Amino acid sequence: MTTDADRAHHDSTTLGLVLGFTSAIAYMAANLGLRSVVGLNEGISDLDWAIWVATNRVFPVATTAWCVVAWRGFRGRPALPIRNLVIPLIATGLMMQWGGNVGFQFALSRIGLAITVPLTFATILISAAVVGRLVINDPLTKSTLCAMAAMMAAVTVLSQGTGRATAALVHNANLQTIALGAGAACLAGVAYGTGGVMIRRCVTGEMSQSATIAVLSTTGLVSLGTTSLVRIGPEALMQTPIDQWLRMFGAGIATAIAFFAITGSYRFLTVVKVNLLNASQATLSAVAGVVLFGEPNTIWLQTGTVLTIIGLILSAFRDTPKPEPIASE
Repeated sequence: MTTDADRAHHDSTTLGLVLGFTSAIAYMAANLGLRSVVGLNEGISDLDWAIWVATNRVFPVATTAWCVVAWRGFRGRPALPIRNLVIPLIATGLMMQWGGNVGFQFALSRIGLAITVPLTFATILISAAVVGRLVINDPLTKSTLCAMAAMMAAVTVLSQGTGRATAALVHNANLQTIALGAGAACLAGVAYGTGGVMIRRCVTGEMSQSATIAVLSTTGLVSLGTTSLVRIGPEALMQTPIDQWLRMFGAGIATAIAFFAITGSYRFLTVVKVNLLNASQATLSAVAGVVLFGEPNTIWLQTGTVLTIIGLILSAFRDTPKPEPIASE
């Protein structure tokens, strides 16, 4: 017999799945915007340009988060970040912005998409599973482990479609460059995966979703923005063409939607399941490439799409806790 508690759990799980998939769609849109500004860094190094793009990307996130914090405070609801979580969140924000966003962009410039994407997403899934289990005791069921395997296989298969471009990059690179790129991709995965554990710990406790995002995004905005001002200079930054500003701002709006959605998903689902849903953006991006940019519909895309669907179905299975033993009286 279905109880009210069972129905409530089912509804919250469904909401978590919807939010998680929404974040994947929004992140895909953000990535399309970020892709459009790649290679436009005339006179600026790849690393400095990645930092500047990340600064503009995080600005709408921080602005939206603080507006929600102010709205909650105006309505008399708990709004400001909890004091004893501010320092851990700042550390998490630095890790996710520098190790995650900057590390991922740096890896793309060194080893290409076909190697960076599977390395990053595989590391996200593994690190989130391990850290989530150790820190907040997230369950690892058989269906979740199978979903992880299916998703990692899907991302790897999908990446084969861009193998020619990556082969050219790697062929012209030395061993040190390849090692740096692979290390940066793995660093990005660890940063995103472990950062998600901290976010879930906050939003399932006493801290509001908006306050959590406000601290994380403001940390990135201040640290990345200051670095851009120092390394590039205000005059060079102000020479950024208006169309590039608009593209980066559009990517930032999509990122804000994605970040709020994925943070909300962490309230209802385990870190591993949220990241499984997020990994579906690889398939969504590949399909968007076919529909929007006329890229070829290859066997790799078709196989990766099937594996993604399998992974999503497996990740949708509910985690059924083991029954507690009944104590004898």
